[in-house]
Amino acid sequence: MTDAVERYRELVEAATEAGAALREHDRATAERLGEAVAKGKQRQEESARQREEAIADADARWKAALGALWDERWLRSDGKPAPDRSAPPATPEESRKAMDEAYVDFHDSLAKPGLLRRRKA
Repeated sequence: MTDAVERYRELVEAATEAGAALREHDRATAERLGEAVAKGKQRQEESARQREEAIADADARWKAALGALWDERWLRSDGKPAPDRSAPPATPEESRKAMDEAYVDFHDSLAKPGLLRRRKA
């Protein structure tokens, strides 16, 4: 009978150790997952901020372009165009650079002779 009691104690001890190891594993896993969720939330907030900045920048560029064409009453706009969903994926920095380049090209084209009517001073 003492062998059975000793074996029972060994099994209980092994089960207790396994339970403690499992709780420690679960705690470590929960901690890692919590950190991953926090990092994901930070990335999501940063992405939302970058998106809002890009939209504000695009709106400002659009208003500036309309201002540059203010004297050209014949040139009508139906409003700001919708985003080009066929554009290749790009980072916010790449998108902003492309928008800057397009804006510079637009202003360069306005300086070309004969493109638009010019009011006489």
